[in-house]
Amino acid sequence: MSNQKIAREILPLLGGEENVKDVTHCVTRLRLTLKDNEKADKAGIQAIQGVMGATVNGGQFQIIVGDKVSDVHSEFIKLLGNRQVADDSSSASGSKGFKGILNSFFNVISSIFAPIIPAIIGAGLLKGIITLLSSFELVSLESSTYKLLSVFADAAFYFLPILLAFSTAKKFNANQYVAGAIAGVLIHPNLGALLNGESPVTLVGIPITSVIYASSVLPIILGVWFMSYVEKVLKRIIPKVLQSIFLPLLTLLIVSSIILIALGPAGTLIGNGIAVGFISLYMNYGWLAGLLLGGFYPLIVITGMHYGFLPVMFQSLSKYGVDYIMGIAVAANSGQAGATLAVYLKTKNKEFKAVAGTAALNAIIGITEPALYGVTVKLKKPLIAAAIAGGLGSAVMGWFKVGATGIGTGPIAGLPFFFGSTFLYFLIGCAVSFVVGFVLTLIIGFEDIPERKEAVAVSSNNTITGTIESDPRAPVTVQFNNPDRVQPILSPIHGEVVELSQVSDPAFAAGMMGKGIAIRPTTGRAVSPVKGTVATVFKKKHAIVVVADSGAEILIHIGIDTVKLNGQHFETHVEVGQHVEAGDLLVEFDIEQIKKAGYDTVTPIIVANYNDYVDVNAESIGSIDEKDPLMKVIG
Repeated sequence: MSNQKIAREILPLLGGEENVKDVTHCVTRLRLTLKDNEKADKAGIQAIQGVMGATVNGGQFQIIVGDKVSDVHSEFIKLLGNRQVADDSSSASGSKGFKGILNSFFNVISSIFAPIIPAIIGAGLLKGIITLLSSFELVSLESSTYKLLSVFADAAFYFLPILLAFSTAKKFNANQYVAGAIAGVLIHPNLGALLNGESPVTLVGIPITSVIYASSVLPIILGVWFMSYVEKVLKRIIPKVLQSIFLPLLTLLIVSSIILIALGPAGTLIGNGIAVGFISLYMNYGWLAGLLLGGFYPLIVITGMHYGFLPVMFQSLSKYGVDYIMGIAVAANSGQAGATLAVYLKTKNKEFKAVAGTAALNAIIGITEPALYGVTVKLKKPLIAAAIAGGLGSAVMGWFKVGATGIGTGPIAGLPFFFGSTFLYFLIGCAVSFVVGFVLTLIIGFEDIPERKEAVAVSSNNTITGTIESDPRAPVTVQFNNPDRVQPILSPIHGEVVELSQVSDPAFAAGMMGKGIAIRPTTGRAVSPVKGTVATVFKKKHAIVVVADSGAEILIHIGIDTVKLNGQHFETHVEVGQHVEAGDLLVEFDIEQIKKAGYDTVTPIIVANYNDYVDVNAESIGSIDEKDPLMKVIG
């Protein structure tokens, strides 16, 4: 499926464009801030070909699409008219109480740190390469080449407050350029010289604490968070006609002063305390920290809590020039790579073998979420093997105090970060994780995913047996009882037949969802159009997929954009896995109430797997009753 089609299918299932406040992406995930997460059809999104999973972490709705995330994100932005809406954290969706606070915290952390990770990865890799070159005496430490390369590598870390200022300002809906200017104040060389001088420094009589802000993390984050409130207050006070002049002036004066007087020293103290505390714990109990963190790391990633480590990692890098969490993360990811490679070798499903092979290669390189969501979580037992492997490999990392000079993810992509005195132990830790994950998966095995269609010989009663995967995460076994090349599909609804091209939803009208027909209902019920098995009942009750015994996957989507009704005015009468006869009641709905809510009730009836057939032909026009012939699937 093309990236454009993936984006087009995702958007309506998120509750439409109006429900999307902000969309960014990391290495493998679309990260969306929605006005209401409940309006998103998670099950529907997960069923889209090319989507590996969907989850809500830290208030963000996250969609895992793998290494093509950047292209999908670009297509998604085009659908939004190239708008990027700043996040208003005060109204972000999420529950109140401790869980809501925790979700908000991880949402803030990921929104601030995720955008700047590419710069840190590039700088960290360059640091590792420089270390390697100097270790083999390929570059002299006194040469201008070495010194210039060091500047290239150090810049992202030295000017880290400026990078953080921009991402933090975006998160808190503050002016990013004023925030960048304030960060520039903190790392201005004249300020450093003044604070390091012999004479005490004061601002209008208030003493200023001597703090080094280059490479710092928390001071600018706290400062920009404070700035977001200052701007709101000033906008209420300053007349609109004067805001372009006095708003940036007063913001710069007030926020810079408060950071230097209070927030900067406080943030530095807190940040250093966290870094020192973790380093002390790691130095004394490194093997235990590695065993526990590495073992639970896959679950931590699934919940999105791994972004909570970023402030600690950045603070450690800025204060000590080395981070110890990265080694644990890479070891855990090596376990994922080993387990996924074992799945690739052992699975009999050709389609899934291709998925596992690609995921294993990506995991070895450094992109592990396709392996995690597309393979190990899906099969469960390999996830256990990967967790055990990650714990053992991370224990090795912790025992030998393996440190990294930057932030990466996998054993190959992360290599340059670990060049140095502990490089050999890094390789051993990764090897332990990979081998244990691989061998354990082969030993404990897994329940293989059946082929999408596995035809066997036709028996004397003209029965063909096989399987069809109606949902990538919920295989349903089906008997193909009709080997005829023409498969009839009956009308599930009483109403007026409408050509699919006339439906107001462009995804249906253009045939992106499949081939079929639409009906404008006159009675509020839909019955099964075929004898088969219920494969999917959408969370919002507005759509159902029935897999015919003959193999056709029939999607009945009641109304346009009715996902936004959140299940109101719908009542389902079947559940996933239930076998139904043609004419069995699937769902009832209130036509008048749906219309009053402002939604079109026209109902597309789609053959989702039309590519498996020669053609799909409509048989009826005009009025139609339940169980009248509606379509024929040929081939």
